[in-house]
Amino acid sequence: MTPLSLEEAKQLVERLKLFAQPQRLIIVDALLRGPLAVSELEAKTGIGQPTLSQQLGTLRRADIIAPRRESRAIYYSLTNEEEVLRARALIGLLREDKAAIPLAQRMAEQRAAITSPPKKHVESGAQFAYIRPPSQASEP
Repeated sequence: MTPLSLEEAKQLVERLKLFAQPQRLIIVDALLRGPLAVSELEAKTGIGQPTLSQQLGTLRRADIIAPRRESRAIYYSLTNEEEVLRARALIGLLREDKAAIPLAQRMAEQRAAITSPPKKHVESGAQFAYIRPPSQASEP
């Protein structure tokens, strides 16, 4: 693993701040089980409507969750599989759940695959000598 740069450390701190608020962490944990309507989130988390709306907005602006309107209800879910993995790993590690370690390793491997340049395919086989045409062979 490469050392953190100051810029990367700042980005990680900002990301951690999103999860460092109890209501947001509870919301993310609830959404790990699948999409929920706002009314379902309110019932499952016990977070009142004004606070819930504020925290959902913060998570939505950070692209951690995404809304989907269905008739009159708005359903929220984690934006993608990477966010699901990140949330499971983070919550698991904070709970000292050893099952979270493979999740964190899988995320690191995926990140490395995305950021590392593709490996060049080198073909091997017979190599032949280059033979100069007769017109070049007689020149000094």
